[in-house]
Amino acid sequence: MLAASPADFKVWACVLCGFLYSEAEGLPDMGIAPGTRWADVPDSFVCPDCSATKVDFEMIEI
Repeated sequence: MLAASPADFKVWACVLCGFLYSEAEGLPDMGIAPGTRWADVPDSFVCPDCSATKVDFEMIEI
């Protein structure tokens, strides 16, 4: 299996406050390892800035 390139990872934005979740970077301080796809982030995830739920995030093109 080939490793994903940085271009293969997506960035997701909280529509309420603008916080960005980068699949390439993850959120190690919250126990989410770098390279973790959004689909693999637990449904119980909440935005660290405003406590919005996972459904309040949208994938954005950068």
